[in-house]
Amino acid sequence: MSERQFSLNSLLERLSTHTAWEFEDREIEDVLTGKSLRPFPSVRNEEHLLSGAPVEIKSSPVLPPSTPFQVDLLIEGKDAKEESGSNRQANCWKFGMGLGDVTLSVKLQEENGCRQLRVCAVGCPDSEWGITTQMRVRAGIGEENMKVVDRDVFDFARYRQLIIFHLHHDIRSVKFEMRFINSFFRRHPSFDEGDVIIRFADGSTLRTWKALLSQASPYMALKMRETEDDGIVDVSPFDRSAFVELLLQLYPTERPIWANFKPLAAAAVSFDVRDVIVRLSDHLVNYRKIALYRRLEDAARLNLYPAVACMVEEAARTNMWTAMIHNGYDPVQSMGEHVYTHVVCPSIVRAKFAQSLLPPLPLAKSEMKAEDLLSDSAAKDPLNQCILLMGTPFYVNRGILRTHTGGSFPVNSLGQLVVPLPKDVFLMCKKMNIPVGKVFLELLFSLYPSGSDVSAALIRPALAYAFHLRLKYAVEKLEQALISEPVTNAGQLIDHLSLAEKYRLTNLLRTTAVRAEGSCYDMMKEAVVRQEFAALSLATRRPVLDRMCSGWAHGWPMLANRSPTDKMERSLAPSGGGPPKPESDCATFRSIESNLVFEEMDRLSVEG
Repeated sequence: MSERQFSLNSLLERLSTHTAWEFEDREIEDVLTGKSLRPFPSVRNEEHLLSGAPVEIKSSPVLPPSTPFQVDLLIEGKDAKEESGSNRQANCWKFGMGLGDVTLSVKLQEENGCRQLRVCAVGCPDSEWGITTQMRVRAGIGEENMKVVDRDVFDFARYRQLIIFHLHHDIRSVKFEMRFINSFFRRHPSFDEGDVIIRFADGSTLRTWKALLSQASPYMALKMRETEDDGIVDVSPFDRSAFVELLLQLYPTERPIWANFKPLAAAAVSFDVRDVIVRLSDHLVNYRKIALYRRLEDAARLNLYPAVACMVEEAARTNMWTAMIHNGYDPVQSMGEHVYTHVVCPSIVRAKFAQSLLPPLPLAKSEMKAEDLLSDSAAKDPLNQCILLMGTPFYVNRGILRTHTGGSFPVNSLGQLVVPLPKDVFLMCKKMNIPVGKVFLELLFSLYPSGSDVSAALIRPALAYAFHLRLKYAVEKLEQALISEPVTNAGQLIDHLSLAEKYRLTNLLRTTAVRAEGSCYDMMKEAVVRQEFAALSLATRRPVLDRMCSGWAHGWPMLANRSPTDKMERSLAPSGGGPPKPESDCATFRSIESNLVFEEMDRLSVEG
């Protein structure tokens, strides 16, 4: 083993409880380059942990109830700013989280001698966002003598339930420490840009793109042909909020399909947006928390015929349909004569007799291939924009292109958008022996709501191209694809760090740093002694070193190897905390919601 590797291993073993955030850049640079291996200064009681000696906490008298309760938040080792104002309620704290307008809300509730801290993240209603973070909770009877009493990985998102901490009566001070793993924030479009005006019954209007609506809906395509640019389309008496919910599925917003299910279904069916109908149907089919007969009723009521067909066919193949009928289920009364005749019966026949000559389902997902962006029909479609790459024309829906980019590319005399070929993309494709046009084609197709993802082999050049074209949402999507790659060697870790630095991929850098302290620790030890790692900027290397040396996420449980928890009710006490421990580590039928696994046929009934 070389002296360089020996020094690094010694350093990593000795610095198990200190954090690189406490040191100046010069000192960290010395450690990274091996110029200095002097130990970090001891931090309060942490040196006792190195020797195995128990940590001694000075005893303090129990503070009287009148002592103010203190809450603080640290994000990546830095104090988060607490929001202040005259309208702040007592025992309520809000901290900016550095992600859009998302704040961490902490509320202390006291009732019948019991106290709870109710913790959640809050953002504006016109946005989609989420944060996956490692979190440690320090607690104590004052700002001093606080220790870590709980730790886990949490998902903070718009639709997640809050965390409830039950407090021991001695706890008077709590500090939340967070290190983000993954995050995103997308503000909803304002709908003040577009070439068509949509008017509702209340007289309100919004703007959107004719090409976007035409691509999504055959019905809207006919309406748009009759509408001039900046023309008005009256959709009254249809509800504005439901129509906006539909648009949020067509724009790149990351809006969940279940966020506002029934209004979205009404809009998708009314305007014949088939891809959204299929996605709604898929969600309902796989939502096993509701009994089958209830899902069938909802699907029929919402005219989600693909969901009805799929659930009936599956039930018929497993003989569950027969059991339901024997237990008194009446499909005609439940779903109506029309649905029973045209959807239920054909699905049962298909399942029982597998006859391939049966008519197709009432609705099916629209078929489209990436090659369609090069076809003659695409060239003739006035709703498409011609994009010229190295003399090759690609035809992309104007509305989809507008929702992803401002369209700031130069236009030639024929009205074609001319896109450059960046040097790094060219070199990547040459090294991989992949045509540049193929990368560009898959990237463009992935922008469509019904388009497929970029293939794994093309993620890196597609990411580089999306970055240069300022396709922000495409970059974020491709970054997540890189994060999901299984890491098998030190070279791949360095590659991820290089990509994160070059294309400003914050989430990829965070995830790689987390892997460095957990599952990929040995591989990262090999990576940090390579010249390629030394060539990275200090801003990239610093969080990796911190993760490997600080021991911040170590202990029980070790946060680096955990998935986000679903245990949202926890406790905090001077002696420890966390979720309540199960009576046994062995899973039994008592710990399973059996009604989600087995249908209870004797309870099936149909309400009038």
